[in-house]
Amino acid sequence: MTRVIAIAMQKGGVGKTTTAVNLAAALTELGQRVLAIDLDPQGNLTQHVGFDPEQLHPTIYTPLKAEVEGQPSDIGDAIYETDEGFHIVPSQPELSLIEVSLINTLSRERVLATLLEDIKSHYDFILIDCNPSLGLLVINALTAATGVVVPIQTEYLAARGAFMILSSIETVRRKKLNPQLKVEGIILTMADPRTLMTGEVTTAIKQQFGATIPIFEPPVRRSVRFAESVVAGKSILAYEPTSQGSEAYRQIAKTLIGRK
Repeated sequence: MTRVIAIAMQKGGVGKTTTAVNLAAALTELGQRVLAIDLDPQGNLTQHVGFDPEQLHPTIYTPLKAEVEGQPSDIGDAIYETDEGFHIVPSQPELSLIEVSLINTLSRERVLATLLEDIKSHYDFILIDCNPSLGLLVINALTAATGVVVPIQTEYLAARGAFMILSSIETVRRKKLNPQLKVEGIILTMADPRTLMTGEVTTAIKQQFGATIPIFEPPVRRSVRFAESVVAGKSILAYEPTSQGSEAYRQIAKTLIGRK
C-alpha cells in the first residue's frame, strides 16, 4: 500500500522542506518509488531540487485549480523527475490563491486526496511538503495522508507549534475526514549537541510527547552543509553522502520503511 506522508508543522523554519527533500532521496536510495509534492506557494522544495517555480508549467496549482473549478484534472501531467531519481510535483506562487478558492468548494478538504487516487499505485511513498500554516491546503494534506511526520527545531517554544499541528491532526480524525491518520513520529532538527539548549529542549520534547508519539533517532544536527546543498540544488545525500545529516536521514528512512 502506498504510504502518503504529510510533513507538517505550523511554524516555519523548522526543516520541513529539508526533511522532505532528504527523506525522498534516502527512500529512493533504499529502492523505494517516491513522489514529493510541494504544497507550499513559496516553492522551496521545487527550488531545492533544482527547478524554477516561475518557469514550470503545469505545477500542483494546475490540477488543484481545475478540480476546484469543476474541470478535468490530471496531476500526472505535473510530475517531473529529479536528478536523484525521485519524482516531484512542483509548486508556484499562485498556489496561495487556491486557499481562498477552496473555501467555497464541495468536499473542500478532499480535493488533493481525489487528485492522488489516479497515481498512488505508482509509488511506495508520497511525501507532501506542507506550508507553515493550519489552512485548507494543510487540511487537504492531512486528509490525503496515511501518516504525518512533524519536524521540531531544538529551540525554545518549539513544542508550541507541535501542539498546534497535533491538535489539527486530532480534528481531522474527530471530524471523520481521515479517522485512520497517524503520527509517524517527530524529527528533531537543527540539533547542536554542544549546547545546553539542545539538550534541554530534547529532554522536554521527549517528556511531553515520547510516551505517545515516536521520536525518530538520530536527531538531525545543525550543519552548514544543508544550506550548501540547497544552493547546489541537491539533497544532502547527493551533496555530501557521508555527512552526519545524510546518515541521519538514511536511518529515519529505514525506520519509516520498517513500519510498513
